[in-house]
Amino acid sequence: MRHLIKAWAKRFGIDDWDIRTEKITPGQIEYNGEDYFIGVERDFGSRTAIIYHDIPLCEESIIHELLHIVFPEPNPDETHMDYERWITEAAQNINKNESTATRRKSTKKML
Repeated sequence: MRHLIKAWAKRFGIDDWDIRTEKITPGQIEYNGEDYFIGVERDFGSRTAIIYHDIPLCEESIIHELLHIVFPEPNPDETHMDYERWITEAAQNINKNESTATRRKSTKKML
């Protein structure tokens, strides 16, 4: 996983961050109706992040969490639900078939 995090962090321009992962147990998190948990804790001052997860991480999940570092907040005109949907769709699209450079030019919110 570390090599994927490093590769994607470099592509997203956040390779100066110290990003690690930590497996958690179900007793450590409140699920709010979800079946699993993957989330990122970010410290912008120290440029560190921890991706917490209770299931194995896949490349798309790593991309998703890294996008939360690159785009830490919703745009002023979008709800948190819209922001989360956009992050999810961006991670899927990037992982499937589009380079970051192409999306940087064609998507106003993307890198």
